[in-house]
Amino acid sequence: MERPPMRPAGPDAVTVLRWGLRRYRVLFAACLLFGGVLAPLLDVQHTLPADAEAVVIARQLDMDLDALPRYGQAVFDNGEVARTISATFGDTGDFAAIVPNRVSLIAEQNSIVFGVVGHDPDPETAAAIANAAADTFIEALNAAGVGVGSFALQSPAEAPAAEDKGIGTIFAAPLGVGSGLVLGLAAVCLLLIARRPVLDAASAEEATGVPALGLVTVPRTRGDEQPRPEDVAGLVPVCRRLLRLSTPTAVLVSRPYEERVRQQVGSALGSLLARVRDTRLVPATEPAGAVGRPPVTDGPLDPSNGHQPRHGPTVTLVDGTETSDLIPPPDTTVTVLVVPVGIGSTALHTAVSEHLGGSAEARLLLATYGRGARGLRRDPLAAAPGLPGMPNAGTPDQS
Repeated sequence: MERPPMRPAGPDAVTVLRWGLRRYRVLFAACLLFGGVLAPLLDVQHTLPADAEAVVIARQLDMDLDALPRYGQAVFDNGEVARTISATFGDTGDFAAIVPNRVSLIAEQNSIVFGVVGHDPDPETAAAIANAAADTFIEALNAAGVGVGSFALQSPAEAPAAEDKGIGTIFAAPLGVGSGLVLGLAAVCLLLIARRPVLDAASAEEATGVPALGLVTVPRTRGDEQPRPEDVAGLVPVCRRLLRLSTPTAVLVSRPYEERVRQQVGSALGSLLARVRDTRLVPATEPAGAVGRPPVTDGPLDPSNGHQPRHGPTVTLVDGTETSDLIPPPDTTVTVLVVPVGIGSTALHTAVSEHLGGSAEARLLLATYGRGARGLRRDPLAAAPGLPGMPNAGTPDQS
C-alpha cells in the first residue's frame, strides 16, 4: 500500500522566537534599555534610612520584670516622645506616624534594657532623634517614682557610618538588564502567541488549506529598480510548480500593503517564465480584453545565442488585476495570493477569504525582503509597448 507523502514540518519554537526578536527588535531593545537604566537609577535614588540607637537601662526596678516591656511600650506610645520629636525637628510628617516611622522602641522580654532607635536618611539626624526621644522617655519612666523603678541613659546614640552602596549599584545594572531581558522575551512571546505569524509555505498551507507555491526572498531596491530573476531566492521552484498547473493564466493578487512586493515578484516571475515559455504579462492598467490578445514577441529565439527553445502553451501573467472583464474564464485561471512572511494567521485567513475563490486553482506565495542586490535593473519592463512598468515578455531577460 502506497504511503501518502509526508508534509514538511513547520518552523520550531526557536525559529519563531528568533523571527519575533528580529521583527520586534525595537520593543525588545526598549525593554532591555528600560531595565538596564531604571534599576541603577532606582538604586541611586532610593536611600535607605539610617538607624541610630540610644540605650536606656533600669538602674533600680521595683516592678515585675515580666511587666516591664509592656509598661515601657505604653509610656513610649503615650504621645510625649512624639511631641518632643515634632517640636524639635519640625517637619516630621503625620504626628500619629512619628512613632514608629521616625523613632521606635525595642523592648525585649526579661530584660531591663530599652533601645530607642531614631530613623532618618541623614545619620546625624537619626542619632539626634534617638537621643531626644531617649531623654523624654527616661523622664516619663522616672515620673512614676516608687513602685516602678529608676531609669537612666546607658549609652547615647551615635551617627552610624555611611554605607558603601557602590557594590549594590554595580550589581543593579546586570540585574536590571536581566529583568529587561525577561520582560522583552515575555512581551515578544505574547505578541507571537496573539498574532501566530506564518513563517513558511508549510505553515501557510496548514493554516488555510490552500496549497503554497513556496517562499521567495526579494532583494531591497530603490525607486523604480526591479530585481533580476536570479536575485530573487526561491523563484525557480515557484516557476516549476506554476508550470505544472494546467491553467494557462495566473493572476497575482495581494492586499494593498503588499502591492510593491507583489509587483516585484510579478516582474521577476514574468522574466523567468519568458525564458522557457511565450509569456504575456498584463498589468492592472491594461485595458479590458488584454488577456485575450496574442502574446508580444520579437520573433523566434535563436538557440545559437544561448536561448532555449520555448515549449508548451503561452503563459499569461496578470499582475494585480481583479476586474472581471480582464480575467479569462475561471476554469483556465490560477489565482496566486502574495502574502508577506510573518503575516498573522487571522490576517491570512481574511486575505484568503477576500482574494481567493472563483478560479480553477488557488495558491499562496510567501514573500519577504532580503539584502539589496547589485546590478538591479531600472524599470527594464517599460520598453514593452502598451505595458508600462511590465517586461516585453516575449524577450528573454538580457540583464
